[in-house]
Amino acid sequence: MKKIAILLVMILAGLGTYAQKSERTNAFMYNKNGQYDKAREAIDKAIVHEKTLNDPKTWMYRGIIYLNITFNDEFKSLDPNALQKSLESFIKAKELDPEDKEGMAMDINPRIDAIGQKYFEMGVQGFNNQDYNTALLNFNKAADVATYNNKVDTLALLNSGLSSIKGENFKQAIVSYNKLLDMNFSEPDIYKNLALAYRSLDDKENMLAVIKKGRAKFPEDPGLLLEEINSYLAMGQGEKVIDDLKDLVVRDPSNYSIFFVLGTIYGDETDSVLYNSKLAEDYYLKAIEINPEYYDAIYNLGALYINESNKIQVKANDLPLSDTKSYEKYTEQANVIIRKALPYLEKANELMPNNEETITVLKTIYVRFKMDDKLKALTGK
Repeated sequence: MKKIAILLVMILAGLGTYAQKSERTNAFMYNKNGQYDKAREAIDKAIVHEKTLNDPKTWMYRGIIYLNITFNDEFKSLDPNALQKSLESFIKAKELDPEDKEGMAMDINPRIDAIGQKYFEMGVQGFNNQDYNTALLNFNKAADVATYNNKVDTLALLNSGLSSIKGENFKQAIVSYNKLLDMNFSEPDIYKNLALAYRSLDDKENMLAVIKKGRAKFPEDPGLLLEEINSYLAMGQGEKVIDDLKDLVVRDPSNYSIFFVLGTIYGDETDSVLYNSKLAEDYYLKAIEINPEYYDAIYNLGALYINESNKIQVKANDLPLSDTKSYEKYTEQANVIIRKALPYLEKANELMPNNEETITVLKTIYVRFKMDDKLKALTGK
């Protein structure tokens, strides 16, 4: 009787093991037949049982099943985390068989690549929808997935950096771009965007260091040159980049923003060395010639004229009361400049009608020249 009892226990134990291996077999067959809901149910039982949870093939099958769920329109709603579970399953299978004694690599590795590609596609979709945080998350996942196959997805890292810049996550941009530089992967945009990130974080030291390295590698790149210009302008050191700006104008004569920047440098009255109203006027006019709807240049030119007219009017107001002839002379000179400013200020008001400063100046001009109809149209009174 004892022998029979022992034999019965052994048979029952064997049946338990077989039952769990049967679940794995069922999962395999359901997956083969495209019954991914039943395959998922069976494999999820197999991965928690002590007899099969440490079998690498169990985890490989789980990875395959969840990946099939991800790519199947009928079943993908079964689990919104199916893609991540697939990846985790393949990683677990590799951990349980690090030397690939089971010969699973040929089945697992291409599927890990497919997971990385899926995350990349999700990143592109997020970027195109201007959801830069989602794009960043998925591009980073794509880059991480590549490492499990001992690969480097430089395109995912580039897009991670760009998504970070677009989403103003400048610290993450620095991480992504520095990873690429550490790999000796070098493109002008990496240095340009990295410098922009440091500039946005007010890290002047690293900003200038990156620009210096980038310009040394790509001295002819206009994007890097423009970032160098922006960096010095941000530090109030426009005089250091005037030659570069003029060089850039020659290279890109249709870029109205460059003419505008030159106008702002020469039109800065706080810089007694560089201030030159005539040069500022010329550059603003060139910017407006290229882009007649360019508000910043239009407004700045109008303001430049008003500032110049105010200087002349101050001279007139400082004259002795008896010197009416000189007063009238200076006042007329001021009026000539104000009339030059008027069409630009009116255009600026048309382009941006809620700028109180522009409205105030226009009111003053209309009163000065007794332009009652325009004053009424402006104020509604």
